[in-house]
Amino acid sequence: MKRVLAFLAVLSTVLIIGYLEPVFFPPEKVEIDISNNGGQVVSHTALPHEELEASGYALYIGKKISTFTQEFGEPLTRYSTGLGYDLLIFGEEDSEYMEVSVNNDIIQSVKVFNTTDRTAPFNFEMTLSDISELTTIFSNFSIDYEAEEYSIELTEEDMNYRPLIAFDNQSFAVLFFTHGKESISGITYVSKEYLLTVMPYQLTTGQALPITIEETEAEIAAEKQKTIIRMINLLRINDGLEPYAINSETMKNAVELYRFYEENASEFLSVERLESLSQVKNESLGEIASAFIFSNTEFEKMADKSNLPLRKPDGIYMTPVYDPSFAALFWFSDGAYYARFSQENAQNIGVAFSKEDVLVLLENTQNNTEETEDSR
Repeated sequence: MKRVLAFLAVLSTVLIIGYLEPVFFPPEKVEIDISNNGGQVVSHTALPHEELEASGYALYIGKKISTFTQEFGEPLTRYSTGLGYDLLIFGEEDSEYMEVSVNNDIIQSVKVFNTTDRTAPFNFEMTLSDISELTTIFSNFSIDYEAEEYSIELTEEDMNYRPLIAFDNQSFAVLFFTHGKESISGITYVSKEYLLTVMPYQLTTGQALPITIEETEAEIAAEKQKTIIRMINLLRINDGLEPYAINSETMKNAVELYRFYEENASEFLSVERLESLSQVKNESLGEIASAFIFSNTEFEKMADKSNLPLRKPDGIYMTPVYDPSFAALFWFSDGAYYARFSQENAQNIGVAFSKEDVLVLLENTQNNTEETEDSR
């Protein structure tokens, strides 16, 4: 009987403590943030993006151009782009071709198109699956630049055809894949500043960096024409296609077609599209993701209404264009534009530049006997 009473006494004590503990020792309150409309704010914080150890060309980003030329020699060409940076071109042969963008003699971008020991851990035979084995392909990046925070979001197509890779020296690489192809077609190493200016992705926080646009002199336009044509032909050759031929008539037609666009855009663009064009023109230059590009139908209408003697014209008009070669890489990586540059039939190419605008005209050769040049 005594054991039963003792057991009941202990049981009663445990129960009393259990019930009274919340009274004397209440749990800490969890503060819930409430938005203005009364709903609960749930924070979905993305995982920090991975940074690879910088190596090869990534190590030159942010360094003086003299460190690059000491290793690779003097460039074949150097010219001011009129958009705040100089472009240096290296390599007479396509197998040695490189572009280096420089601002105040500091390297902001290096573009390469062939495997060397300095592209490691990447090579141009790599597929997206190979890259995934080296590092996670992230869809979101949060970066800071000059006390500002920027959030970058990649679409599924971005991740498949132009994934972004971060390095531990504050530089990045955009790996370009020609649309529908498995292996890398170009690697562009960029600084934070350059990435936030050329910006091929969607910025969900922050805005693309503004730049000062200088008047496009004839010499600058001519150099840009050579650069973008060589880039387009290089990408076609790597894609197993014949390079476009260059002749004076198509170049002249491209200039005349651009002039017609400037004076008569309302004849072939809808009111909505004219408003979109005006909005893009009034925004800061550099955000490719929000650039204005003619549809196939709009380009055809423009060519038809121009009454120029064009031979089955095709092509592209885009504004703004900060980096011509970067724009070409973007076109070849995007399914909406790749078809315009992947035709197998022989064609002539002409290009017109004006400040941040570029118009590329493609025409059938039709046994044209004019003097032509190859991609070099």
